[in-house]
Parts: sequence; C-alpha cells; structure tokens
Amino acid sequence: MDSDLNLKNLIIIFQLIVNFGIINQRSNDLILFFCLAYIYYSWGDIKMNLSFLNKQKSDGKKSIRARITLIFILVIMIMTIAFFFFMMRKDMISNVYQQDMDTNLKLNQLSLELNNNSRIFNLYFQTRDQEDLNNYIESRNMIRELVVELKDNVAVDKDSRIFYRTLSNMLVYHDELVNEIFTNKISNAETYQILTDLRTLYSYMNSHAQKLIISYQDYSSSKYMDLLEEYQAMERRIYILTILISIICLFFALVLSNDILITIDRLSASARSLSAGHWEVRDIKENKYRELNIMGQTFNLMKHNINKFIKELKQKSELENKLNKEKLASVEKDRLIKETQLMNLQMQIDPHFLFNTLTTVARIALFEKARKTERLIVAISRILRYNLDNKGKMVEISQDLEVLQAYLSIQQIRFQSQMKFNIQIEGNIAGILAPPMILQPIVENAIIHGLADIDENGKIDIKVIKKEKYLEFKIIDNGKGIDSEYLKNIFQKKGGNRGRSTTGLGLANVKKRLELHYGEELISINSVLGQGTEVIIQIPLRKGGDIDDKINDC
Repeated sequence: MDSDLNLKNLIIIFQLIVNFGIINQRSNDLILFFCLAYIYYSWGDIKMNLSFLNKQKSDGKKSIRARITLIFILVIMIMTIAFFFFMMRKDMISNVYQQDMDTNLKLNQLSLELNNNSRIFNLYFQTRDQEDLNNYIESRNMIRELVVELKDNVAVDKDSRIFYRTLSNMLVYHDELVNEIFTNKISNAETYQILTDLRTLYSYMNSHAQKLIISYQDYSSSKYMDLLEEYQAMERRIYILTILISIICLFFALVLSNDILITIDRLSASARSLSAGHWEVRDIKENKYRELNIMGQTFNLMKHNINKFIKELKQKSELENKLNKEKLASVEKDRLIKETQLMNLQMQIDPHFLFNTLTTVARIALFEKARKTERLIVAISRILRYNLDNKGKMVEISQDLEVLQAYLSIQQIRFQSQMKFNIQIEGNIAGILAPPMILQPIVENAIIHGLADIDENGKIDIKVIKKEKYLEFKIIDNGKGIDSEYLKNIFQKKGGNRGRSTTGLGLANVKKRLELHYGEELISINSVLGQGTEVIIQIPLRKGGDIDDKINDC
C-alpha cells in the first residue's frame, strides 16, 4: 500500500475537518490549516531528508522503517503545532486572568486607602500631630501611585473608564481643597466649610471607587468567560483532531502489521526448530520488506555459525577457569603477605614497655644526679604517656600545652641559646577540649624548617587567645619564611612536611584532623620569605565528647 499523500488527499482531510467543525474563520484555526498545508508542500523535502532509508531502492524491496518514520514525523508535526497553539491560548488566558486579578486587587486597595486617608485626615485636624500629618501625606502618595498604575488597565472598558476619570477629577479637586487649608490663606469659617466639603468629597470618592470596582469586575468576568469558552472550543477541536489522527495511524498500522506478522511467524517457527536442536531447518526465503529480509539473512547466518560459536564458548570457558586459578593464587599470595606484616607488627616494641623502661632510666638518672638526662627522659615519658592515654579522645587544651611544654624543654636543651620559646595564654581556657597533638607538630615544623639555619636569636612565640566563639592559637617564628609558590601547596600531601618530621605529623595532618572533626578549614598561614611565618588555628569552643571515628583514621 502506497503511503504518499497528494493534493486530493489533503483536500479530503480538510473537508472532513470542516464538516466536524474543527476549524472556522477564527485566526488561530486558519493558522492551523496553513500549518497543515505547509506540511503537505514540505512533504517532498521530508522524503528527501529520509532518502538514506531507501539506499537500496533498486532492489524493489519496501522499507518498514521509512514508512513508519514518515507517518511518525507527520503525526508529530501536526500534534506539535496543535499543542503549540493550545498552550499559547492557555498561557494567554492565564496572563489575562492574572492581570485582571492584579487590577481588581489594586482597585480594592485604592478603596481601602481612600477610607484610610479620610480617617487620618480627620484625625490630624483633631490632634494636629505631626505624625498624623506624615501618615496622611504617605497615604495620599499611595493613592496617587495606585491611580497612575490603574490608568491603562481600566481604560479598556468604557464604563470603568468613565468612573476612573470621575474619580481622578475628584482626587485633583481634593488636593486643591487640602492645599488651601494647609497654606492658611483662608479664614476659620472658610476652613470649616472646606472640611465639610472634603468629608462630602470623600464620601463621593468612596462611592465611585466601589462603582469602579464593580464595573471592572463585570468587564473582567465577561472577558474571561469569553476566553474560557474559546479555550474549551479549541480543546474540543484538539481532541477530535487527535482521534482522527489516531484512526489514520491505526489503519496504517493494521495494514503494515499484517505483512510483518506473516514473516515473523515463519521466523518463529524456524527458531523453535533450532531451539529443539534441529539444525537441518531450511534457510529463510527472501522477503519483500528490506528489514525482514535482513532478519532472515541474519537468522540463516546465525544457524550456519552456531557450531563455531559453541566452540568459541568452550575456549572462553577454559580461559576463564585458568584466570580463576590465577586469581586464587594471587589471593593466597596476598594472605601470606598480610600474615607476614602481622608478624612484623607483633615483633615491634610494646609502647607501654618502652614507657616503663624510660621511667626506670629517669630514676637511675635522678639517683646519679644527671639532671639534664632526667629532664629529657621525663619529658619524653610525658609525651609518650600522653599519646597512649589520649588516642582517639578529646583532651583539654591545658593538657596539650603541658605536653607542648615538655617537647619545648627537650628542644631547649638541644638548641640552648640558638632559639627561645615563649607560651602566652590570654583568658581562661580551663575545660576547653580539642583534638590532641595539634600544636606540637606545627611547632616542630617551625623548628625544623623555619629556624634550622639560624645560628642564634631564633624565637618561637605560642599564643593562646580565648575569643567569644572560638579559641585562637598563633605560632609565630622569626625564621626564613616560606616563598609564595610553595605556600600555595603547603597543605598538599607533601606540602606540610618538608623533609623529615620526627613525629610523622605536619601541617597537612593537623589540617585534615581538624576538618574531619569540625567540618571546616581552621588553619591559615601568613608568611613572607626572609621575615618569618605565622600559623593561626581557630577552634570552635565546645566541651566533652570523643573525637569522630574519622579522626582516629588520621
């Protein structure tokens, strides 16, 4: 069955649409018809664009894909155009309704403001209060703004335009009377008469405002009902058009599916024979539809190559078995490596044993009157005990400072007059908690990287300042400083630990632990090459609790 449309077909379709009342003399309906005509006259271009679907036209076979595509494009174009005009009309009605609602709202606001203006005006002449006068002026300005905003909206209706013009003239007259009173160019008797006229004028203005509201509401309601009826009529025509297109598509589908099903039944019968192991099934014959013919050829090719595929599957199965064996061997190797690592860990020195040994050595140094040796060992023991007791816990800042002091005493003995250390505390820090070992790694970095090349007068100041919402630490040294390029990457994997660090902790480690616990960046660095470095840490004030599990992983 040929699916090409000609002019006669278009005329028949147009007559059917007219008979069903789908289009009339309204502009939107005419536009819809011209769009249909455009689709018809563009039909040749559509077929040209789809010519790639019929590259083998010389073989005399039909293309299912080409037919379905052409029908699909036609339906989509018609429905898209119809939907476009439908939505355009819907949006227009919605906009008109919203505009009318805004206008009605402003009209009601104008009426309320007139009453409010009258009340404030009378109140002012009773009290002579400056605040009442300001309120009156503000109310009068509001009325003027509303009148200006409503001018274009109410002008579309004749009755509303008359009421609006009358109300505007009353407002002008009202302003003239009020100006006469405020300029004090009239006597008290005249003032009383003007006030009486103003009260009467307010009554008239309120009356005309109400009439204006009623008039515009009648106009907007009538206009909205007309638009709604037109919208509903278009909606009905869209439904009828959809039904007609559905019937046409159904007709083409039935004709096309009949030929397709016959061929598919033949393919299904052959496939069932193959699934039962009957490889002697005859090849599928050629079909008039190109797609079905390709399916038949593919089916025949599948049948001829099935044995080859089975052999390839067997080879793949053998290869997979070999790979699985290699994976098992790799897993066993990993297990042995982990067992070896565990044995190495078990052979390490127990930290508690090391702590007890250091305590014994400190006592011996005390008995032998080796004071420096005793102080060094006691300081090391304190640091070791601190790490053992507070792993994975929050500690008081005062405890962390005590450990820092022990560390500094070791460094002071080491460097003697080469550098000095100073700890300064401002405010009460008792009971304030923080993650352990956040100061010592930074001070160690300052010693190793900042003051390492200084022979004398090296200095590190540690300041602890309690603020309203956070506790601030400043570690300041007068060392060689950090160049700007290196400072940009200071917190990268290697940025915080230049060279060797005896603690294994650095700026990057401290920054990561603080971020995991508090969820924000708390460290900043200020440094100029040759002028020293300042590291600032700001910890939010909090008490109690253990460190988050993520900190334990750091």
